[in-house]
Amino acid sequence: MAVQRGLESSRPAGTRLFGDPIASQFVSLPWRVALWGARWAVARRTIETIYDLLGGPGPRASAIARTKLIDDLICEASSSISQLVILGAGYDARAFRLDCLSKCAVHEVDHPNTQAHARAILRQAGTPTAARLEFTAVDFERDDLRDALITSGYQPSRRTMFLWEGVTQYLPDEAVEKTFSAIRRAARKDDSLIFTYVDEAVLHGDHDRFPEAAKWLRGTAKRGEPWIFGLPPSGLRQYLLTRGFSLVSDLSAREAGERYFPQQGRLDRGSDLYHIATTTVS
Repeated sequence: MAVQRGLESSRPAGTRLFGDPIASQFVSLPWRVALWGARWAVARRTIETIYDLLGGPGPRASAIARTKLIDDLICEASSSISQLVILGAGYDARAFRLDCLSKCAVHEVDHPNTQAHARAILRQAGTPTAARLEFTAVDFERDDLRDALITSGYQPSRRTMFLWEGVTQYLPDEAVEKTFSAIRRAARKDDSLIFTYVDEAVLHGDHDRFPEAAKWLRGTAKRGEPWIFGLPPSGLRQYLLTRGFSLVSDLSAREAGERYFPQQGRLDRGSDLYHIATTTVS
């Protein structure tokens, strides 16, 4: 994601969907050099073409479309929420780059080891601490999410948005169940949750509808992060209801991309296998 967001950020201001000036700090040295070169259009197009050939059509465009859509959803809600909780935050930089969060407390939640690594990189890069950003270290195998959040300043009585992006497909069923339950206990009624998931059909070999899936799946498995969890879009509403959530919207990355790419005359196309769902606590 840091590479994909870095590539998008290398575009001129008028042609990119978002800017993430911190993304390049989280990538390896070769990619850092590549992102530096991507400021020139010819180099960027070459890098994107090679990336799409190796990773398959879909991953890069889907990552960009999902990031932009989630950014917009957060900013649309920012006037009505006072807290944003980002689960599995990794190298998320929204607390630094979204002006709409300037008056909103942001809690980045992740495993202690992952969080320590991210914070070390930010310190080495000399990145100033974002106002109202709290790092909440949670080991979901041992820690209670609500208790950990309260310790870091989370206030259960205040309106909150939860974000769980780019995580579910890597988790076993029981871990997904446990996290939904943890969010439900930490949230108040009508709090919102945005999360991403993949269509479970791709995990069962349905590559006729999703021709990009085979290369995508091979790539994630080769990196040691195979996809093992998915949901059926047609059954999502009922799945959420039984877990205490109400579905508000469910867009594929292709549908999200269609909101943004054509306006800039871009041919990027997100994938139908990747989804962004918005829900509220019942």
